[in-house]
Amino acid sequence: MLHERPDGSLIEVDINIPPQARRVVLLDNGMGMPHEYWDWVCGALPADMGYVRFNSPGYGLSTPTTQYGLERHFALLQELRETYARGLPLVVAGHSLGGYFVAAYASLHPGAAEGVTAVVMVDATDVAHLRSSRRTDVDRWSQQSMFMERVYAMAGLSAFRPALNKNKTYRPDINRSSTAFLAEPRTWAMAYRDYRDAMTYPALTDLDLPLTVVTAENNHGDNAAHHLVQARMASLSKRSRHRIIDGADHESLLCVQEHAEQVAEMIAGEPPTERTDSERRQSAGDRPAVKSAADGKRS
Repeated sequence: MLHERPDGSLIEVDINIPPQARRVVLLDNGMGMPHEYWDWVCGALPADMGYVRFNSPGYGLSTPTTQYGLERHFALLQELRETYARGLPLVVAGHSLGGYFVAAYASLHPGAAEGVTAVVMVDATDVAHLRSSRRTDVDRWSQQSMFMERVYAMAGLSAFRPALNKNKTYRPDINRSSTAFLAEPRTWAMAYRDYRDAMTYPALTDLDLPLTVVTAENNHGDNAAHHLVQARMASLSKRSRHRIIDGADHESLLCVQEHAEQVAEMIAGEPPTERTDSERRQSAGDRPAVKSAADGKRS
């Protein structure tokens, strides 16, 4: 389905809001990932919860744009919820860089928090942590990886060695669609754009909404450091919880059905309530800091 914007550009969307829906979740993808990656999550949502998922400009069938950035992304989120959520209570959830986007939208965009019942950050990118990796080996590796993926796509090799979903864990039609998405050279040009833009985004400091932070147990870098960064995200809100998915990695949180079902449970469950002072101190990292470079995974 294509959503036409006021300027005539198109956004690829997938909408499912059944007549009995009493709430809706707006899902934001990670960098360089198609909206189909939410498929297992969407399939595990309860019958009273609809969903809206989409590909940002330049990804998939969405119209490319030479300029994008944080404010334009906020405007797109606002437009999609006003068009499709029909005034229903809204959960905003995002994976990787999408996790940062939904939290930033709810805390920074004027009026965005109204009608939002919860924010869910799934192994979300910490932009301050990302910025600290600039000009390090991790940064160089990330940029080189995106460049090489674009070369593979231009050479037609991505269809044989997809960068993501290597194990083909989705239904056949979703596997075919995601392979086509990753085989498009423009995907990697847009991913590089988003990566560089993310280096300039403001760090999150406060969120006056219920917050769930979902973290993969396994990470490409230092697991302890990654878990600490993720735990500190929970301190953004006084009403928060932090869930680590055993056996999961950054991608499998969505593309392995067992892990995705746990993510869906966190999205659809009752929002967290206010924590005790000791719980807030623990989430804020009231212990010696762990010094490490960013993990270098795609986000």
